Amino acid sequence: MIGESVLEKEILTVKKLHKVFRQGKQEFQAVDHISFSIRQGECFGLIGESGSGKSTAANMVSGLLKPTSGEIQFHGSNLQMVFQDPKASFSPQMRILDGLCEGLRYRTGLPRKEREARAYEVLEQVGLKREYARKYCYELSGGECQRAAIGRAIMIRPELLICDEVTSALDVSVQEQIILLLKKLGKDHRMSYLFISHDLALVSGICDRIAVMHHGKIVEMGDTQEVISHPKEEYTKRLLDSVLTI
Repeated sequence: MIGESVLEKEILTVKKLHKVFRQGKQEFQAVDHISFSIRQGECFGLIGESGSGKSTAANMVSGLLKPTSGEIQFHGSNLQMVFQDPKASFSPQMRILDGLCEGLRYRTGLPRKEREARAYEVLEQVGLKREYARKYCYELSGGECQRAAIGRAIMIRPELLICDEVTSALDVSVQEQIILLLKKLGKDHRMSYLFISHDLALVSGICDRIAVMHHGKIVEMGDTQEVISHPKEEYTKRLLDSVLTI
């Protein structure tokens, strides 16, 4: 998986995380008191169908949503998120180079020359040639743009990278390339991942452990291969059956 070496301390601890959305007098419980942790260098997956609450949980961990209750402890200095639609990560009026440099400008105050040097270094790390720096997001393919989005996320060298359905909009061959890229970055930089997906077959190649979500709850959690090989819950079995059917 991501980490070949012995996993170390916890980089993220989530305790009884709960989220209720309210509209008028109606309430919808999106995440129902879930708890999990991610160790340094580990790839942890939240798996479930659309509406299971996994993306809501990821948005709370990232700070994009405020929990109704519960506790999130991030034991690092930086975390970043990569989204399903890579082109939404960049302004269509901004070249890829400027998009990459933007985060460093606000977070570090580095001079432009140093920001650009870092951006070219990151482009190489994600497998894009230098000339991509001068392109706009709409000039890139989906896979190329997702590589650039991942590059943008690692510009500040985060300890935790949250990946929300980062391959679902890509064809199978490109999905494999992105997974291989994430595995390499995790190994090279000792990053941890919170990997959000509905695809059990996909996570089997990257996640060390997974938690299966259904109706806002975690219904099963454990070593990825153990959960896939010997699922205990009927919902997990249905997810596996749907993959085999496809």
